[in-house]
Parts: sequence; structure tokens; C-alpha cells
Amino acid sequence: METKSRRVPFILVGLALLLAFLGQYIWARKREFLWDGLVLYALAMFLFARFIARIEASDRPPETPPSLWQQLWELLRRSPVRLAALAGGFVLSLYAAVAAGSRPAARPMYDLLALWAAGWLLATGAFGDWSGLPRRLAQLREDWRRHGPEIVLVALILLATFLTRAVRSASIPYVLSGDEASMGLEAVSVLKGQRVNPFVTGWLSHPTLYFFILAAPLRWFGIQVAALRLPSALVSTAIALLLYLWARRYYGRWVAILAAIFFAAYDYAIHYGRLALNNIWDPFFALGALYFLSVGLEKKRPGAVAVGGLLTGLAIYFYMGARLVPIIIGVYLLHWAWRQRDFWRENLPYLVVLALLALIAALPLLMFFRAHPADFMARWNWVGIFPSGWVNAEMQRTGKSMASILWGQFLKAVLAFHYFPDPTFWYHPGTPLLQFVPSVLFVFGLTYACTQWRKREYFLLVSWFFLVIIFGGMLLENPPSSARLVLAIPPVVLCVALGSAKVATAIQHALAQRRGLAVTLSLALMLGVSYQSAHFYFGVYTPKQLFSDPNTLVADTMGKYLRLLGPEYQCYFFGAPRIFYGHATIPFLAQGVTGTDITKPIVDKVDFVNPARNAVFIFLPERRGELDVVRRFYPTGRLREFRNMRGELLYVAYEVDLR
Repeated sequence: METKSRRVPFILVGLALLLAFLGQYIWARKREFLWDGLVLYALAMFLFARFIARIEASDRPPETPPSLWQQLWELLRRSPVRLAALAGGFVLSLYAAVAAGSRPAARPMYDLLALWAAGWLLATGAFGDWSGLPRRLAQLREDWRRHGPEIVLVALILLATFLTRAVRSASIPYVLSGDEASMGLEAVSVLKGQRVNPFVTGWLSHPTLYFFILAAPLRWFGIQVAALRLPSALVSTAIALLLYLWARRYYGRWVAILAAIFFAAYDYAIHYGRLALNNIWDPFFALGALYFLSVGLEKKRPGAVAVGGLLTGLAIYFYMGARLVPIIIGVYLLHWAWRQRDFWRENLPYLVVLALLALIAALPLLMFFRAHPADFMARWNWVGIFPSGWVNAEMQRTGKSMASILWGQFLKAVLAFHYFPDPTFWYHPGTPLLQFVPSVLFVFGLTYACTQWRKREYFLLVSWFFLVIIFGGMLLENPPSSARLVLAIPPVVLCVALGSAKVATAIQHALAQRRGLAVTLSLALMLGVSYQSAHFYFGVYTPKQLFSDPNTLVADTMGKYLRLLGPEYQCYFFGAPRIFYGHATIPFLAQGVTGTDITKPIVDKVDFVNPARNAVFIFLPERRGELDVVRRFYPTGRLREFRNMRGELLYVAYEVDLR
């Protein structure tokens, strides 16, 4: 084989020389055969080129591409200190995960929480460009000078976003829902030292880290509704900033301003930004992860990619919808790889950084889920249409095929913003999730994004929206449940802004006017729909008191009333079987007040009262008749009636001083 490989170059060069001489001979001696000489020369040139290419390839040292480990070493800037920081970060996270699973349940774990946070901070910092920090700070100061008016405008929009979520948060929504109160009670248990592990699950299989976050404002401002709802207002403001940064980078400054304005006033976003639930954190982690990942890959900044991975990993500690974030990122990267040649070869080490930081951040909870897989799948098993058996039951009830039922589920979910209202008590506005004009703009924006699907930033809008519709709507019971579609807010807002900009541009071209007309029209249109949306929430929805259910209204007013009475009273609640004192809203609002459920009707005696405390007897309307029995034993009490806004009786309270 070796002899044969040596002969090939000699054969090539020999044939090339022979053909070239023959061609030149024909041109010199037999000039009438021009094309014969040309063909011979062409063959000689081809063989000679092959020969030269062969010998030059053999002369060049073979190019061995760097291994993945070598590329990662380059991303760490060949620094042993950075490598040690990365390894140390992983070890700290791993230690926190192992120790949290083996430490006694009653022992506080704030040290593990601190070690875990230090771990992902170390790992993220290992990829940061710290030497370039002074340069970036100088650039930031320059940007402040160049874009001062724009920064002021964005700051005002962020302030408006915060105010629409934070002002009167204790009374809008007008009641504290049971879900909010349940999370609040978990936070109170953190303050009392009863909930100590941030790396497990608690109420309804929600990860407990969020309860530790809620505990902070309760400690600072007291156990009250406004403090409980404050984190949602703050994270909504962060979402507005990330939304602006993402939109400005990929859709232009004007679309970014329009999107930020609409998000600040969007009724659906306002509502969940005012609730003490973890749903609104989904858009924060999704936008943050996608923004830093994209910037990092485009500018080859491993530090930015690391932040994207960190946010991806942290998302698992919040609402279950955030578990869709890695899927959205995966689809986005696959499209990017399809459109960009050599994507994997150029970006594989950066994607390893992404996955590594996500793992370090999520490791403690992942290890808990490994030991308790039922907790990871709990919500899916409860509300998923397949594991819950809902699909089979619906097929038997209606006689429809599975395809027909799934199509119906999809329609309800995908038309949540245009046709079908939210059927659940979490929002229940009585209308679709977009008002009339914004829903039209959304369709035009989504249409434009579909026509530009080859561009990854537009493909992301379309895929993000439909992934949420499928996994948060179609495949779950009772769509369109607004609580499960919160992750769709960013693509919806961006499509509304795009639709506004494109409609205004179309009008400008139709009238043959300058671009200023399109800018003015789109701004006027967005301000108009933003006012409509904000007015609907504060001027229509809030006064009608559509949020929540009658039992929660009873629990809310009852909890506030008992809070005013104070812990010197003990409550005896005649609410069974409709509602019990354990409804989370009551104990959260009535901190320190002891309550007892009187489950069986009383007829002729009241022998359950604690004489060491004043007593308050609370009766739902259907059990008001038992008040007469109580009054026979305690005739000198004070009677109070509580009614809703329509004058309907909620309950009566009978206060008795026993001390």
C-alpha cells in the first residue's frame, strides 16, 4: 500500500507533463487542431493541480482540532484559579445537596443555602471577564451620556410597571386567595423555624426555596398582604427590563419601547404581578436565560452564557411552568444550529458551560427529585389529561375520538387570548386574556413572526408561544387556565408590539408618508391599548370583585376581622361542611388567633368553649339557626353581620367577653 501511495504522485505529474507537451506540440506544429491542444492542456492542468494539492497536504502538519476539554480550558482563560473556582462551586453545590438530604429535618439549613449560593456564584464568576470590567464600566458611562433620554424613558416605564403592581397591593385583588395564603403560611413557617430546608418541596409539591424568598419581606415589613405580594411586583419590574433589552437587541428600539409600555399596563401581567404566587417568575427566568445565552453565543462571552445557565437552573425552584424553559431553549438552539453552519463546532464548549451552570444551580433540588420522583411529576399526574385519566373519561362521556378531544383542548388553549375566557378563579376576568384591539395586533404580530421564521429571533416568538399553549394548555385539564399560561406573556406582548409597529408602517407606506408618521401612529396605538388594558383591570375588573370564589371572600373578611379582635379571642367557626377554619386565608390573616371548627350542629348545649379566653362565634348563613343556642348560654354578646358588595350575607359573628 505504501509503494502504491508513492507511485500515485509520480503518475499524476508524469501524465500532466506528457499531456502538456502534447498540447503545446499540437499548437506549435499542427495549428489547425486548436481545440485538441486546449483539451490536452486542460487535462494537464487538472492533473497538475491534483498533484500539487497532494504534496502540499502531505507537507503541512496535520491540523488536530482542539478537544472539548482544551476549548473549555480556553474559556477559563487557562487559569488554574478559575478552574479551582469552577470545581469549588460544583463541590459546594454538591455538598449542600447531600447534606440537605441527610441532615435532621429540624436543624436549620441556612448555612447550606449560603454554601449553595456561594457555589453557583463561584462557578459563574469562573467564566467572567473581570479584567475587562473597567472597560465595560467606562463604556456604560459613555452609553449613559449617549442614550440619556432613552434610559430616562425606560426608567419611567419600569417605575410605572412597579407602581401598577405595588400600589394598594393589600386590597387589589380585594381578597387574599387560598393559594397565596398557603404560600404565605409556608413563609411564616420559615420565619418560625418550622420550615428549614430550601431544597425540598412543600405545599402542593412546590419547591420550598420560593417560601424562603417570601419570608424576607414578611420579616422586614411584618406578616401582611402587601409584604407577601411585594416580590411579585419587584420581579415584574425585572421582567420589564429584560423584555426591553431582548426586544431592543432583536426587534429594534422602537418595538422594545412599545413592548415595555404595553407590558407595564397589560391587565393579565398586572394581575399575576400583584399575586403572591410564583407563576410570574416564569417569564423572568425564561427571558433572562435566553437573553444572556444569546448575547454570550453571539459575542463569544462565556460569562454571559454562564449567567444564562444559572438562570436556567434556578428556574426549577419556582413554578412548574418554568420547567418548560429548557425545552424552549433547546428548540431555539436547534433552529439556530439549522440556520448556521458549523454551529455545534463553534459553540459546543459554550453550551457545555450553559449545561454545567444549570446543573450546579439545580443540583440540590434535582437530587431531592431523584430520591422522590413522585414529587417531580406530582402536578402533571394531578392535572395532566393523560395521567389523570381525563382523556379516557371524556371519550366515554362524549363518545368523541381522542383526536377530536385533543383538538378541542388545543382550540381552547390557543384562543385563550381571543375567544375563550379563563374558567378558573385565579383570574377569571370574564373576557379573553387580551382586550379587543390588542388581540388584533397580536394576530398581525404573530403573522409577521411566522413569515420571518427563518430568523431565530422570530422563530423563538412562535415556538415559545405554541410550546406554552401545548404544554400549559392543551395537555392539562380545564384550559385555558390563566395561571398555567403566564409563561406566554413575553411572546404575546412582543407580538402585540410588533403588530402595532407593522400596522403603523403599512399605513405610512399606503399614505406615502415619512417614517415619523409610523412612529407616531404606533405610539398612539400602543398608548391607547395600554390605557384600555389598565382601565379594564383597575376600572372594570377590580370593582366587580370577580377574583376568587365566595368561600375565599368569607375567609378573607373573616381573617381580617379576627385580626382586629386579636389573640385574646378564640374563634368557634360554624362553617362545616362548606368551609373550615383551616382555609389558608384565615390563619394567615388572623395570626395568633386560635380557631376551632364546630363540625356537628349544636342543639341544646355549648360545652366546647374555653373560659380562659374571650369567644367569638362565627356562623355561615346556612348554620345561623345555631346562634340561638349560643345566645341562650351567653345572652350579653355583641352581634355583627358581614355582607358582600351586593348586600348578601356572608356570615354573622357573635362576640362574648369571658374575662
